[in-house]
Amino acid sequence: MKKYHLFCAYIVSAIIFLIPLSYLDAAEIERPEEIKSKRLVIYNESTYVKLAKQWKAYHDAYPSEYAYANWMYAARYAEDKDEDKDYEELLNQGLRKYQANPTLLYLKSMLKHGAHANRDARRYLEQAVALDPKYSDPWFSLVIHYMDEGEHEELNLALRKLLESGTIQDEVMDFCYNMLISLDNNAIIITNGDNDTYPIWILQNVLQMRTDVTIINRSLLNSDWYPIYVIEHGAPRFISKGNLDNLRGFIKQQIKDKKISIPPTGPFCDTLIYMIINSAEHANRPVYFAKTLYITDNLKPLSKRGRDLGLVTLVTSPKISYGKQLREVYNKWMEEFRTDGLNSWRLRYSSKGDAGRQLLANYTIGSVANLDSLKIHAPKLRAKLFKWYLEYVDKFVAEKYRGDIYQTWCEQSDVEEIKKWCRQKGIKP
Repeated sequence: MKKYHLFCAYIVSAIIFLIPLSYLDAAEIERPEEIKSKRLVIYNESTYVKLAKQWKAYHDAYPSEYAYANWMYAARYAEDKDEDKDYEELLNQGLRKYQANPTLLYLKSMLKHGAHANRDARRYLEQAVALDPKYSDPWFSLVIHYMDEGEHEELNLALRKLLESGTIQDEVMDFCYNMLISLDNNAIIITNGDNDTYPIWILQNVLQMRTDVTIINRSLLNSDWYPIYVIEHGAPRFISKGNLDNLRGFIKQQIKDKKISIPPTGPFCDTLIYMIINSAEHANRPVYFAKTLYITDNLKPLSKRGRDLGLVTLVTSPKISYGKQLREVYNKWMEEFRTDGLNSWRLRYSSKGDAGRQLLANYTIGSVANLDSLKIHAPKLRAKLFKWYLEYVDKFVAEKYRGDIYQTWCEQSDVEEIKKWCRQKGIKP
């Protein structure tokens, strides 16, 4: 019997000895979180650095096309690429090995994103959607390429693909619709990024809603083609092609001579925004900043003297009284804002990094920012707005901010509905 046990122990030890050490190490490695577009989930740069390292380790342990694509996707979003100094070469290696991977093709196209008439980038994107038509990331980029090259049928097709894909979540579409209907006729709205721009393009081009409004994306103003494109598609003529080239050359030289630094939003956009507003004033057209717009030091004077109107800020001279405009905007908020997306199960159980959830902070800000003005110009609207806030937004507010928001509401102590709620919560005005 002892010999039998010794024999078994010998066999087990031999098997363990024969198992490669790399396999034992790999068994301890868990598969990291799948990387998604920032249009869906937003983390800070340090998180993406961490995820890139995790996916690299996972790929080393379990080499696969899927792991490589996630590694490269995380590395793209990681600002600190010390671990991946040769990102472009790593991406090229992946494409040589996995030539038909849509994610790697998309990432390859993004190496020179925004360059005018970039045929190579467009080819990679079109290859990606041919391989997987349901993969939405390339369609976002193709929209920009089709705009740049004036291909309107292809542009509308790409926007329709995005609408049909469901990638743009309902609450994001609703937010942009609500922002759009807050604007005066023939308005110009300056937006910030993808989630406050693409839905409006879809609403206008595919669904034919508020086509009187001209949308100008702040990020794209840094390109050499987009400022002229928006003039050709509804913006007042604020610069000529020759003057644009001269302006860009001048600013580049200023940066080179270290007379100015590059803002986080890009070198040219803020200067052009001032020019747009000046031209719009002469054309008698209102210009609004989306509430989502990042306000740089250059734009602070415009924002401070602007008229806060919930989800937007009017930055040109007003044509009607503040009280009348405030009543119009908040009556639309109560009666016409779309809220189906705010009640979705997906949103309710989404993570804190969810892009749609983060966008909702603008409703919170917009609902409390004008309470003092509403008290003067539309006092009865405050009770309705409070009810709207509690029903649709309060559940998404981070706990650390909720107390301050409640306190702001409870300062409206002359509104019986709010006063009663505050007493029940034990909050003193």
